[in-house]
Amino acid sequence: MNASNNQGPRRPSVLLISVDALKPEFVFEQERLGVSLPAITRYFVEKGLTAREGSKSVFPTFTYPCHQSMITGTNPATHGIVNNGIFDPTGEHKGAWHWFANDKVKTLWEAAKDGGYCSASVAFPTSVGARGDYIAPEFWWDGSDIDSKFIDAVAKPQGLIAEMEQAIGTYAGGLDLSDAGDAQRGKAALWMLKNKLAPQISEKPFFLSAYFASFDESAHQHGVYSREAAESLEKIDRMLEELIQAAEAITGGDLVVCVVSDHGTLDNTHNISPNILLKEAGLIETDSQGRVVSWRAFSQRAGGTAEIRLADPGDEEAAAKVKEIVERLAADPESGILEVVDREGAKARGGFPEAAYVLISEKGYELRDDVDGEYCRTRLTQKAQHGYNEEFPEMRASFMLTGKGIIPGNLKAARLIDVAPTLAGIMGVELPDAEGKNLME
Repeated sequence: MNASNNQGPRRPSVLLISVDALKPEFVFEQERLGVSLPAITRYFVEKGLTAREGSKSVFPTFTYPCHQSMITGTNPATHGIVNNGIFDPTGEHKGAWHWFANDKVKTLWEAAKDGGYCSASVAFPTSVGARGDYIAPEFWWDGSDIDSKFIDAVAKPQGLIAEMEQAIGTYAGGLDLSDAGDAQRGKAALWMLKNKLAPQISEKPFFLSAYFASFDESAHQHGVYSREAAESLEKIDRMLEELIQAAEAITGGDLVVCVVSDHGTLDNTHNISPNILLKEAGLIETDSQGRVVSWRAFSQRAGGTAEIRLADPGDEEAAAKVKEIVERLAADPESGILEVVDREGAKARGGFPEAAYVLISEKGYELRDDVDGEYCRTRLTQKAQHGYNEEFPEMRASFMLTGKGIIPGNLKAARLIDVAPTLAGIMGVELPDAEGKNLME
């Protein structure tokens, strides 16, 4: 759809803000949880269209698959980003993540651009290579100044990050998930609004996606209901207000704001490591430093979920050993494994199309990639986690709308894959691959 196809009243600009791990209870039960979110309360609780029961996330409920599902309206098995990190048992990819926008289905960035919007993004996960007008992606290398040079090279247009950093300082590329990193993300989004989108507003509306990570990180480090997590969320709330006010001023109120999260989160009690069992069965070999040097089967974590792949799907001996291990875990009430799903079952849930099996853990049992030590331990790596069963109520995400044409109420039966088609409908642009639906219809 081209801009020339969109006749009639001027369409609203759209601001999409993802607050990582924001659970609906933090929005609607602030007093009970000891958190104060005046901006979210004023814009969304009091006069917004909100999913009070939360929105169902995807499988797995992990940040990168969720964000690409959010921006495409498709499940991970469809868009292809099934985990945060690339599957890499031996470390040959040196810790690379799925930083890139998918090349299988259309994203909302591309749909907005094709539909006559000025399409932009700041720090949104899975945005390297996104087809938009102004893309400041999330990407990192080593946390040094090299990051800025890399990000500037993959930004659209090239030179965007260097220009931005002259005004705001170092762009938070992705390794700094602290409150300070989020403060830089907020500055970057404001800079984008004022310097790239405002000058074009008389000619075309904008679509801007932005992202805040610190609430999720504070929960990982201190616990979901810790004071540190609450304080991070309160700081994000203040930055939300700044962004919304700036966008309202630029658009004259001709604006829709959507605040979402990718998933919920819950506190951990145990760590479990299936690779230890795979190694004991002779399916993983390590060197003297404990590094994997070869593997016939490997389990890669996604928080409360892990996919087990076979190096050679035709390796019948390895397949038989893996089958015996996962059946033993499923039958053992002390294993921490709630459910074992085979490849077809995983694909039916929308994730892990290359897995031989997917392990889904009990609440609180975070899956890890360790190949040595105890299978189950109470010494935690992180105090809270997501990636758990998408059916758990604790994994439900937030979905809130406010602004022009939005009638206050409750969004029922909302899903993460409904975000993109709902916003596409508001903008009047085409998202042909979406598996979700427009909740405004």
